[in-house]
Amino acid sequence: MKRNTTRNLTLALFGFVAALVATLFAFREPMQKLTPEGLEEARIRWSQQESPSYRLKYVMHGSTYEVSVGDDGQVQALVNGQPPTGGQTSPFVVEGIFDTLEMELDNLEIPAGPFAGRREMVLMRVRFHPKLGYVERYLRSSGGYGKGVSIEVLEFEIDSASD
Repeated sequence: MKRNTTRNLTLALFGFVAALVATLFAFREPMQKLTPEGLEEARIRWSQQESPSYRLKYVMHGSTYEVSVGDDGQVQALVNGQPPTGGQTSPFVVEGIFDTLEMELDNLEIPAGPFAGRREMVLMRVRFHPKLGYVERYLRSSGGYGKGVSIEVLEFEIDSASD
């Protein structure tokens, strides 16, 4: 009898600790589930900015991106300190990051896509800047299937010269 009580208390304690760890992991930073509606709201907030001129530094897929967008829309970008191969810079700007998240959502819906049969295991969490709308952080976990994805903004600055 004493053995069952000890075992039950041990299992209850283990369950409590596991739930506590899971809760702390889930709420360690304020992020929301990535949805088409949330993405559209962020795009709208971003499009309402008066100044298109900004500097952005972020990490994605293990690479560091440094992007500068001038008042005239000219984009300068570096990937790990080097100009991007192919010379195309549009995927690296704020709008390009929005497009990346849209592709992530599309991949979730494609029946024969990369998450086929595993949709319920895919977790997509995002934090948009509350006023400006740009992506501050994005995490995708595929439940152990394939690689996860993360985007983390390290620096963001509106160019004050254009204000």
